[in-house]
Amino acid sequence: MRFRQRVMFLLVLCSAAVAIDAKAVAGVLDDANSAVDQKDFELAGSILASHLKQDSDDVEARFLYARVLSWQSHYSEAIDQFNMLLLDAPNNADYLLARANTYEWMGQRKQALIDLKKAREVSPEYEEIWRTEIKFLVRAGDADSIKQANTLVELAEARFPQQGWVELLPRHDKNPVNAYSAEASYRYDHLTNNRSSWKAANIRLDMQTTDNHFAHVSYDSTERFDLSDQQLGAGYALPFAGSWMIYAAGTYSPTHRVLANRSVELRLTRSFNNGFNIHGGLIHAKYTATTSQQALITGEYYWSDYRFSYTYRLVDVLNAGTGSNNSIQVNKYFTSGNYIGVALGAGEDVEFDGTATPPISDVVSFSVFGRYMYRPGWSLVYSYNYHEQGDLYNRNGFILGIRIDF
Repeated sequence: MRFRQRVMFLLVLCSAAVAIDAKAVAGVLDDANSAVDQKDFELAGSILASHLKQDSDDVEARFLYARVLSWQSHYSEAIDQFNMLLLDAPNNADYLLARANTYEWMGQRKQALIDLKKAREVSPEYEEIWRTEIKFLVRAGDADSIKQANTLVELAEARFPQQGWVELLPRHDKNPVNAYSAEASYRYDHLTNNRSSWKAANIRLDMQTTDNHFAHVSYDSTERFDLSDQQLGAGYALPFAGSWMIYAAGTYSPTHRVLANRSVELRLTRSFNNGFNIHGGLIHAKYTATTSQQALITGEYYWSDYRFSYTYRLVDVLNAGTGSNNSIQVNKYFTSGNYIGVALGAGEDVEFDGTATPPISDVVSFSVFGRYMYRPGWSLVYSYNYHEQGDLYNRNGFILGIRIDF
């Protein structure tokens, strides 16, 4: 009985000691934070340094101590403290963000941006990291850094709508990529089963306003199934109610041997704060000998420097029938507006061939596409495309083009 009482007494003493120690630690942090609130960084640093000599494993105190050293302009000592913290927690976004700020104050912006990129990758929902990285890129001021900032603004607007991202950019560069762009491209597809190759040339002009209105006009010259066509197109996207956007587009072909004589497309988009967007759309097209209706729904998700999307499409063609197909797409974004993407598709689709009963057949498609900015304002656009149209033929081809941002 006495032994049991002694054990209980020791347990009570240990519990009391732990409680007293925890209270003492809390008191140290309270005193240090109080000194910080009063801008007395010397006192705060002294309190924390003394405490860490007694308890070197207190990461909360060490994190505050590192920031206090940084605020005192003791940058090298602060970096040493951050390094100790990151040694045990290399993916801690708070540590990376705080060390990036210290590097920036030291004049080591390159190292600061390395920390911010890593922090954004491990914590893509941490809005302050995106904002800080954009600010540092804008401060750099060179063309490449501004392009990187534009790319991040574009991604951030999709992930965190209604946060005024464009206001972080310089007054003369308030558009996420550039206010205007022009693109010219050429397409070539080889067809199997002794069918003639397809060829197409395209010219497109795009505009984006500072309040995220989008517009485009385009001209296409196409040769398919030994039939030649020309087509004009235009579209406009109007944001409203903060996170909504409506897009309307149309095309007109005066020749319409294989292309639609006219078409109309309407889409509605809703953006969410978690980087998820959803789109719904309807497309009506009138051909020389038939008409088609399409309905589609797309979900897309942005995280870090990536985008994933899934689209379900339902197609109904007069005199031909109905089909549906699915497609997925993954994009990887780089600096300066560069990106690469992969798309896969499968299901049923129609290939309009100028007849009244165009074939709907099983399809499988694959493409790799992207954009590479080889000098400021000038980009190479490219894609490789593979398409199986049932037993009719396979298409295998490429697109090459030049884009100018101005």
